[in-house]
Amino acid sequence: MARAPDRVAMDGLAKALEAVRESLGEDPSPTVIRRVRTGLAEHAAALEQMRASTDPISTPRASFDPADPKAIGRMVSIALLAQERVPLEKVTPAYGSGVYAIYYEGDHPLYAAISKSETPIYVGKADPQDGDASNPREQGPKLTGRLIEHAGTIKTAEGYSNQLPPGLSPISLSDFTCRRLVCATNAQLVAEKHLISTFWPVWNSETKACWGMSKHGDSAGTRANKRSPWDVVHPGRQWALDTRLDNSLSPEQIAERIDATLQKYPPRKDHAALLEEMLAGFRQDDGAPKDELVPPVGEEASGPDPDEAGGEDDE
Repeated sequence: MARAPDRVAMDGLAKALEAVRESLGEDPSPTVIRRVRTGLAEHAAALEQMRASTDPISTPRASFDPADPKAIGRMVSIALLAQERVPLEKVTPAYGSGVYAIYYEGDHPLYAAISKSETPIYVGKADPQDGDASNPREQGPKLTGRLIEHAGTIKTAEGYSNQLPPGLSPISLSDFTCRRLVCATNAQLVAEKHLISTFWPVWNSETKACWGMSKHGDSAGTRANKRSPWDVVHPGRQWALDTRLDNSLSPEQIAERIDATLQKYPPRKDHAALLEEMLAGFRQDDGAPKDELVPPVGEEASGPDPDEAGGEDDE
């Protein structure tokens, strides 16, 4: 007697899952593990949709949970976008930790596509000085401190403008604006992650395009290895000018990676449309959009090296 088609199909599904488990072997590489986890997550969503389709009672595709880290990340990100943009050079010390976004408004050829847009060139977080801080004063002046530090880094590169090698263009601090949001302790962690996966800012290390702006710096004798892409196209920091350092990427490679990033994630031009896009993450009928965790240039593209001059990016 022939078996029912549904039983045959379910057995096939069980065998396929077992084959996936066996494919991992004894010591799978991080790349294989990541690939399998991603694939399983996609199939899990499809399985849940199939299961729901057989249920006569409908189920919302998403349930709003204000304690869910992803929901917190989206809410804090929207709150950040509600803040006014102010000149980066005008930021003064104030209490509070949280998240921030830096925007470019100049005419540098690498950033022409995002200039004056709603896509930040860099996003980051500032952790509180006290991990148990319950108010901005207890958090300390960490958020503005980080922005002032970044302003100083850009100002240093601007001061080197008259010594730029042929083919490089200058940047000016006056061409940068920022938004900042003081938020509850630890909310900045999930918000930064959501902002990166939403915009893939070209200066963030996770984007693997032009990382290195947030390095603190040390002697090339400490890490006599490579110069970060940011210091390649925006030279000026003394420790990164050391002749013992090689470039992590060439200016041409950096430009290609920035272009690839902006082609996959075109700059947002309209603030209202961007807010609508962010709000879509809370719609229950359509389901929340996924946070894309693979950089636009691809998983296998080289990125920041722990031994890179200047140490690890402080984000």
